[in-house]
Amino acid sequence: MATITVAAVILMLAGPSLNDFMRKQRVITAVDSITSAIGQARSIAIATNSYVTIAPVDKANWISGVQIFSEGQNPSGVYDKGVDKLLGQYDAMPAGMKVDFKSTANISGSTSSQTSLTYSPAGYTVTTGKVAQVNATFMVTFADSKPPSRGVIINALGRARTCDPAVDSTCVATATQ
Repeated sequence: MATITVAAVILMLAGPSLNDFMRKQRVITAVDSITSAIGQARSIAIATNSYVTIAPVDKANWISGVQIFSEGQNPSGVYDKGVDKLLGQYDAMPAGMKVDFKSTANISGSTSSQTSLTYSPAGYTVTTGKVAQVNATFMVTFADSKPPSRGVIINALGRARTCDPAVDSTCVATATQ
């Protein structure tokens, strides 16, 4: 009986921390998936000398999955099955996850928002109009907005970095990094 009591106490103490651990691992896995897609798209754009885009499978919802496609020399940011070549697709995020994407392009002093991320043949991020200097941010968390959360920040050179807003003050949910 004493063994069962001790085991019950240990499980009560371990339960909350195990739940926190699982939530953190789900966020990290989702961020790793996005980061992998970004690296793949950039590498393919450079290797094939073409514009490669990362976009959500469902045009409005990044948790639906991520698709990578080559748009040749005419990027539109939207996958056209008859024209574009699908290079890869990542599965939907687990239920209860939330992915926010923000992308801002500086165009002659004004800004323009994007709904996808396109890489140029040089490996830089660009707008669908082929204008360089796009910064983007993915923020991954749970739909209940409780911690943990992680970010992926892409600078205008196309380089991505992951960050944890709980410990990194430069990890913000804006596309100005």
